[in-house]
Amino acid sequence: MAYSSVSDELVEEFNPKKEEKEGSILEVGDQAVWSLSSCKAGFGIDQLRDDSTDTYWQSDGQLPHLVNIQFRKKTTIQNIWIFADYKADESYTPSRISIRAGTGFSDLQEVEVVELNEPNGWIAIPLKDAQDKYIRTFMLQLAILSNHQSGRDTHLRNFSHLEEKICTPDQLRPKPDNSALVFGKYFTDHMLEVSWDSKRGWAKPIISPLHNLQLHPGAKVLHYAIELFEGMKAYRGEDGCLRLFRPDRNMARMLSTAKRSSLPTFDAEEMIKCIKRLIQIDKEWVPYSTTSSLYIRPTFIATDPSLGVASPNEALLYVLLCPVGPYFTSGFKPISLMADPQYVRSWPGGCGAMKMGANYAPTIYIQKQSELLGHQQVLWLYGADHQLTEVGTMNIFLFMLNKNGERELVTPPLDGLILPGVTRLSLLELAREWKEFRIVERTITMAEVIQAHEEKRLLEIFGAGTACVVCPVSSISYQGREYNIPRSEPSLSQRFLKTMSDIHYGRVQHPWAVDI
Repeated sequence: MAYSSVSDELVEEFNPKKEEKEGSILEVGDQAVWSLSSCKAGFGIDQLRDDSTDTYWQSDGQLPHLVNIQFRKKTTIQNIWIFADYKADESYTPSRISIRAGTGFSDLQEVEVVELNEPNGWIAIPLKDAQDKYIRTFMLQLAILSNHQSGRDTHLRNFSHLEEKICTPDQLRPKPDNSALVFGKYFTDHMLEVSWDSKRGWAKPIISPLHNLQLHPGAKVLHYAIELFEGMKAYRGEDGCLRLFRPDRNMARMLSTAKRSSLPTFDAEEMIKCIKRLIQIDKEWVPYSTTSSLYIRPTFIATDPSLGVASPNEALLYVLLCPVGPYFTSGFKPISLMADPQYVRSWPGGCGAMKMGANYAPTIYIQKQSELLGHQQVLWLYGADHQLTEVGTMNIFLFMLNKNGERELVTPPLDGLILPGVTRLSLLELAREWKEFRIVERTITMAEVIQAHEEKRLLEIFGAGTACVVCPVSSISYQGREYNIPRSEPSLSQRFLKTMSDIHYGRVQHPWAVDI
């Protein structure tokens, strides 16, 4: 037995019959190194014998590998047990397998990293710590975290390989005053770069003075938008310490988007180490202010000079740093929204859940239209019933009374239409810790918003994202009418902002704040 979250006796007693089909192969380079011959799920180890699930395989010869599971009745993620039988070839034994689980591709979160010491065995995973929600479909993702010596290197070089080229005194840039900071205008002295190609894998990471990129005019990023990015922040605490906020969540989302973009994967932990070092070198650029921060922009682009819609053979992963003030120059003031159903940001089966530039460019024109009408942002709707999806580039939350008079915090589900925001996740987890009102992730329509507004059940609406953290909504313009949105007193959005700010600036100790 290689690994089990339960006793060996229970797993051996189960001893399920192997399915009569070939194993789904995981490959590194051109060599098959790991296979799944069966995978079953159930509501407990004693119920796995029941015919409770259907399993579907998805294998494209690349990592990571996906298993889709359909339940015959609704269950909660917390009740699920996963058993997977694996077998490695004689020349390879993976040392670590990442187990990621969720209700869909955009919802996958790492729930276990399994250490494997034997070439064959069972993996048994109880998802007891996963988010509690009722589901019928479930997705399991297994990814090899170790490298195959004779295959293509799919992971960043070790942090110890990092090369540093520090600015000379004459290359240093003047630092702006905190009062002059606007979002994304100023850049620090240095940047991080790591190049990749399909033959040699990842090159060593390099920190060097900020410089322009040199690209061939035929680079795939310029023609087919094969690129993605992340948005993270570092903060200077009131105690003087520098901290990142949940960088592991950003890296997980970046890897998910890389997979969807046919870009190579990388080792998230090594990437975080490189980002920390970059910030340490440019630490004086982190504002000495509790209203400002250092914005971090990891970016990943396809660079091979080759026309043709195909997976890239060359890519560049780089990181920029920007000192920033408040995203909205007005500060923490409510914003007005334009909601026009003729404009759609995302759709089922698309890339709305991915953080790639192709999702943002088509929204700029619509944003300008809303500004001409006197609004600050767009409320993106979808479908014939005008479902709420996102507000501008933020996730959206409604705080309201349901028809039973109970207070509810409602936000759209991670169904592929919206970005799985790190701030969104954090607010939901904080609210669940408080246990003061119901937390519901479900579809919300404009008809429901209007009804709640007319019945005086709507308490407040706000957006949430890395750039602004929390932003209240003052009004929504929809189908010729202006709906003024109330704000509860005390405001839940203000409470969220204060709690997050206390974590960001070290006023309270919290595991989400990662020391640099």
